[in-house]
Amino acid sequence: MRIRLLTCLCLACTLQAGDPPIEVNPNRPTFANPALTTQSGVAELEWGGQQSELRDGSSTFGTPTLLKLGLVKDLELRLATPGYLRLAAPGTETVSGPGDTNLGVQWCYRHDGPLGLDLAVQVNHTFPTASATKGLGSGASSDGLILLFSRDMGPCHLDVNLLETWMGRPPDSGGGRVRQPAATASLSRTLSETWSLTGEVYAIGGTELNPRIVSNLWALGYKVSSRLVLDAGVDIGLTQGAQKLSFFAGLTVGLARFRPAP
Repeated sequence: MRIRLLTCLCLACTLQAGDPPIEVNPNRPTFANPALTTQSGVAELEWGGQQSELRDGSSTFGTPTLLKLGLVKDLELRLATPGYLRLAAPGTETVSGPGDTNLGVQWCYRHDGPLGLDLAVQVNHTFPTASATKGLGSGASSDGLILLFSRDMGPCHLDVNLLETWMGRPPDSGGGRVRQPAATASLSRTLSETWSLTGEVYAIGGTELNPRIVSNLWALGYKVSSRLVLDAGVDIGLTQGAQKLSFFAGLTVGLARFRPAP
């Protein structure tokens, strides 16, 4: 029995040692996501902090968090949340608490397609887990559909996303859904083996629930290793409905393999 157990442990170590190194696929810190998915059998975590100053003098703080699981090649499961939220407005009491929870799946269905683009689709559902009475959430669920286009161009990488969200109206507003379109384009350039620079422009359509938002962000990335990337930057709103200024910093880390590589 002991010999069998020792044999199994040695085999498991051999399989792990023979797996290719974990190479993270950062989605943060931009609004856009790449078409390519997390490595099969790998758990990857993205986490950060973001402080935003709004045009009415109020401020928000959040800890956006995204867990990605590479289920099989080109298919990943995504669990996301804005994390811990804190809202502060002049003359009112500061409120805080957890944000909503988003569950999604992304499938990269074509590599090197038309114009050399990688093509993917993502569907997701937001559960109203945040407190609506505190203003941390709307108290209603929503569903999203995203088309993702990515391409490597030498030292540059391009991500373009087209988004459609069906947001639930708060219960006290009669229920129903509101359609919200959005689009974003992000361009990253490697500056060296460890440093990269990213610029992005994104727009979110205005609805009865929110004003139109147009903003742009700039971020520096630092690759500590193949499985750890750090980032920091600034997001500058371009319309009255957007935040005035946001500062953010975070990381993407490959946590572990939950099964051997195929």
